[in-house]
Amino acid sequence: MLFFDFLYSLQNIEKTRNFNVFKNYSLDGLSDLFLFLKSKHKIQNPIRISVVGTNGKGSTSHYLASLLSILGYKTGLYTSPHLLTPLERFQIFLGGKPEVPKEEDVESFFKNTILPDLERYQSLSYFEFLTVFTYLYFAKENTDFEIWEAGLGGRLDSTKLVYADHVILTKIGLDHSEILGATKEKICLEKLKILTDVCRNLIAMDPEDDSLRTLIQNFPKGKTKTQVLPLEKKPTYLETNFLFSQAALIHLIPNETTKLSSISFASVKKPRGRMEVLQNSPEIVFDPAHNPDAIATTTREFAKTHPSFSLLLGSLPDKDREGILSQLVGLPLHSLILWEGSGFGAFPELPQGLTSITTKVQAEEDLRPLFQGRFPVLVLGSFRLYGIVAKLIQNTTNM
Repeated sequence: MLFFDFLYSLQNIEKTRNFNVFKNYSLDGLSDLFLFLKSKHKIQNPIRISVVGTNGKGSTSHYLASLLSILGYKTGLYTSPHLLTPLERFQIFLGGKPEVPKEEDVESFFKNTILPDLERYQSLSYFEFLTVFTYLYFAKENTDFEIWEAGLGGRLDSTKLVYADHVILTKIGLDHSEILGATKEKICLEKLKILTDVCRNLIAMDPEDDSLRTLIQNFPKGKTKTQVLPLEKKPTYLETNFLFSQAALIHLIPNETTKLSSISFASVKKPRGRMEVLQNSPEIVFDPAHNPDAIATTTREFAKTHPSFSLLLGSLPDKDREGILSQLVGLPLHSLILWEGSGFGAFPELPQGLTSITTKVQAEEDLRPLFQGRFPVLVLGSFRLYGIVAKLIQNTTNM
């Protein structure tokens, strides 16, 4: 496919983890391309919602799209990274169900819309191109609402250029500190700078931190109205984020309050890859949690219903692996398997209490016995592990 050939030829920072490119980065060139596209193509004006944050933005984006589509609005969701195919990044939601675009439709759209002006896209990065492509693709689909999950930060994120009508801010944590800042306050400021002059509302998940709450409320926003919503904590982070998404939409479209309030968490399809059960016997559950705060949330949530379990953990080179390991002390772990395969980082010295139960693994075949044992397995650390684990499960099942 020409679409995939071109996409894979572009610089993919998600894969290389070469974040040095952001030292002198600006959105100016990409902004000029957006202006060209608006002048050449028919771009309708759906209601656009940007979702930024450190933790919870993926599931929140999914639930926003699900709820809006259940209300009858055709909703586009732009999200990253993907589990198995880049086509997952720009889905259309209808009646609460996400639909991944068909390859032949994407190829046809690429040939008709991108190929005539291909030279304008050749200097873009992987993420920049997907953002632009999705912007045009959603226009073709004539969406009513669009949900845009930011990739990294906000101030310099490509999704800023869709000029969202509303911005949703989820939990702030320490991640990508070398780019966004060494404190939660600095990271929060980078996220908030996704706001533009056209943004009407900022809806923030209560950070439960006085300094962050004050920063959010006092951030200069022009005509943007700010609302910090209290968190209704539930046994799972997915239900908590569902209720936050529901409350945010009630605030943004109050005329739909009755319908929105009647939609239960249990009735809405969960996002793939978030506490997803990949196998039942033994139980294998995947989640992409990849920073200390998210690891703490998912492991403790899992431990409430699993008195003993194995943990398979992989971490990309730029993550806080020491901080992640510190969150595992005291958990009811039967075993800890640290994945250090190609593209993943090597783990540092282990905290006391973990050494005797830990094995470091680099070959996929060495993971197979884990999925044939009797203990539940929780898989965390990176979206990249999803494909590895799914393939091994499939091969094990077919043996």
